Parts: sequence; C-alpha cells; structure tokens
Amino acid sequence: MDVRETPAWRKALGLAHEVCVALEGAGDLRGDSVQRLRRAALAVPSLVADAFLGTDARDCRDRLSDAAARVGELRQLLRSPELRRVVPGPEADALLTEAEALDLEIRSLGGRCPEA
Repeated sequence: MDVRETPAWRKALGLAHEVCVALEGAGDLRGDSVQRLRRAALAVPSLVADAFLGTDARDCRDRLSDAAARVGELRQLLRSPELRRVVPGPEADALLTEAEALDLEIRSLGGRCPEA
C-alpha cells in the first residue's frame, strides 16, 4: 500500500504544515509548549508512513497508536491557555477540528495493517 495515497497521511502532512504556519511568529514562550506542539504535529505523518514501511501487524498497530497519541497531545496543547495566546481562538479551533478528523482517519487505518 502506498501510504501517501491515504487520507490519514495527507491530512497529517497538511495539519503539520498548518501548525508550523500558525506558530511562525510565536517566538519563545515560557515553557516548551510551542516546541512540543510543533514536534507532535511533525511526528504524525512520519509515524503514519512508518506504520506501513516493512512492518508486521503489531509494529503497524503500535506506530498508528503512537500517531494517535501524538494527535491527542496536539489537541491537548491547542487547548492550553499558553498556546491560545499564540494561536488565536478561531485558528486554534480550526486546527482542533482538523486534528479530530485526522484522529478518525488514523484509527481507520488499523484495519489496513498487514496480517500477522
């Protein structure tokens, strides 16, 4: 399977791009929320792709689970008051909506993991 053809990978890549654009002018905030948000967003497309690159069923599911966890972290960070000062309400809400859709896409990929 070419993971680049899956909606999950395309959405993950798009969300990572949108998060990075939203954080461009963020500068350094107290704490590490901006860096954590950026890392979480950038990790998801890689984890989704890695799930299908020569892995067995267990590794595939583990990587997809890791990707879903990173999306969860991303959602939590986008709700934090610290990041709400950097990413305004409507923009953060749009990113949250994208993250929720991505989470559903990632979960649906579990059935496409190679059989053991």
